[in-house]
Amino acid sequence: MFLKLSIIITLLLPLSLNAAERLDYLVEYKGILSGYSWTDVSSASIETRKVADCSDGGSCMMSRATMSSKGYAVLEAIFKVRFHYRSFYQLKPARTLAFEMREKKYSDKYQPYGYKHSLAVIPDGGTRVDFYKLKSKGEPLPASAKQFIATDHKSADKIRVKKVKHKSVAKYSIDRLALLQRMRSVPLKKGYAASFPGTNGKDQLEFRVVVIAAEEINAAGKRWKTWKIRVDELEKGDDTVSLFAWLSRDNRNIPVKIELKSSFGSARFILKSS
Repeated sequence: MFLKLSIIITLLLPLSLNAAERLDYLVEYKGILSGYSWTDVSSASIETRKVADCSDGGSCMMSRATMSSKGYAVLEAIFKVRFHYRSFYQLKPARTLAFEMREKKYSDKYQPYGYKHSLAVIPDGGTRVDFYKLKSKGEPLPASAKQFIATDHKSADKIRVKKVKHKSVAKYSIDRLALLQRMRSVPLKKGYAASFPGTNGKDQLEFRVVVIAAEEINAAGKRWKTWKIRVDELEKGDDTVSLFAWLSRDNRNIPVKIELKSSFGSARFILKSS
């Protein structure tokens, strides 16, 4: 369930903007752990801003998503979630440059500095991804990758490479975070369908997106007109992961709600403020 929650949080990212944007969400769960009633289990926030100087010397967008179960007893007792995800992506041509993920579950000692930490960088050319597993001991992080590391928890100079793997990816592959950027930037309508090459840093993915309905839902104290979208994530040799997203039918295309079902129950993110 936590893995699938992390997939949702990386899809809850805002439209590319010249100014910063922040969205706040409440995460709810319904399943055996909650007596099959909707229960608040986490808070989440997403911020996006323009970065003037990226790997190729041009500008790009950076989105940062966080999720924490602190203060929510149901999830805190089981998973102790602290999730941070940052993605850097170009708009033209649309492609991911890099994405970083830090997550903590169960114990503060999950890593020497408290997090499972990884970084994926897609160099110029866009047909290879370098996936770094990071710790406090190992080889220095290359300068080309260091620029994508957040330093709110530890100096980038002190972060070391435990292991690096190089994988081939389709050109113009995007990560899960950048996927919704694409969706928020196209003119959606009922019946719209598209497929995008993707990667999680380790595997080649395919994202299939379909607009299935126009619906009205309540969130953040108002009634929203939305497009209901189905997103399927396909990976060779693995089960398809599917979720539903409701994007506002206005010029911002805000993700108002995301919902996912699994064998452990259902999870949904509901917009609190925008």
